[in-house]
Amino acid sequence: MKLRFLFLPTCLAMFISSCTYVRYQPPAEKKAPLPEFNKIVLEVIKKYPTDGTHQYWCPKRGEGSYSGSTRDLYLCGKRVMTGEPQKRTYCCGLTLEVFLVSYEKWLEKHGGENASLISPDNWQRFQRLWFVENTNGPGPSAALEEFHLGHTIEPDMALPGDFVQLWRTPKEGKKVPTGHSVIFLNWVRDKADKIEGMHYWSTQEGTNGISERTEYFGLNGGIAVENTYFARVIPQAKILTTLKTKQP
Repeated sequence: MKLRFLFLPTCLAMFISSCTYVRYQPPAEKKAPLPEFNKIVLEVIKKYPTDGTHQYWCPKRGEGSYSGSTRDLYLCGKRVMTGEPQKRTYCCGLTLEVFLVSYEKWLEKHGGENASLISPDNWQRFQRLWFVENTNGPGPSAALEEFHLGHTIEPDMALPGDFVQLWRTPKEGKKVPTGHSVIFLNWVRDKADKIEGMHYWSTQEGTNGISERTEYFGLNGGIAVENTYFARVIPQAKILTTLKTKQP
């Protein structure tokens, strides 16, 4: 599902012509309470150091291979994500790590790892979807929807702890847009209380690895409205039943 923002006619005209950022005004509603899983995500990301311990490194072809996670991660006793010696990260690997760690914490109260809807056998498929199969693709929401663990949400529903796959408008002289996998924290607003950007948590070169960061909507490298996807995790677990046999 494509990202749909609500525009005033005058702002739309400005955006098409020369506006450097999107002016988006969500409905005037009370702030929704945080879902349980979002709370877990926010608690998990607080524990990551932001002092450059986990620097950013996305290897180019032939340079090396790892999962972008800070360490090896396991599901049901089997390794599903591989770290690297310097404990570096890249964006989609880090957000997927946060999802897995958070989901395991949620499962502790809902049947344990054996109740997980993701198994080591289908993890590769889940990860491939999360890492985005095509340019301007949805990433996390595609993985969550296929495995019945969440879905795409509209931007006016975004809450801290939601997962976002953003894509930027191509910079001048460039044809290929760049993307970023992040965890939403809040909107950035101008003096008129109109949204002009997004504050998020992820890992990136500009912050020497893991940290919070702000980006703005607009042309020439700004966040592209039409190609940004917000995802809400709605955790589910397998219903485990025990067959009881009568004693003779």
